Amino acid sequence: MSDRPSNADIERTKRELRLRIGRQRRLIDGRLRSVRDRGTRLLSWRACVESFPGTAVVAALGAGLAISAGLKPHRLARWLGLRMVRRAADRAGRIAWHELEQIWADSSKS
Repeated sequence: MSDRPSNADIERTKRELRLRIGRQRRLIDGRLRSVRDRGTRLLSWRACVESFPGTAVVAALGAGLAISAGLKPHRLARWLGLRMVRRAADRAGRIAWHELEQIWADSSKS
């Protein structure tokens, strides 16, 4: 007798491998879709405003104050406006970084 597997064994092995590949493909597709959706939400200004309305209001107020101070010689108003914008941007950056870390952690889970 030979040690070669029969054609039926080979076909069964092929089917099993195709099923495993299909499951892995679906799993990867689901993870990619999830990461893409979270990334899109993270970069959407509307989602940021909905999630953090206070920060958005402070940033808008600071930008308006800085712009209006640029039109008139009000150094204090410009400084205050730019400071508000910087603080809001720093907060938004920390939030975005935290979200990216979460996305990375979620995508690396098995």
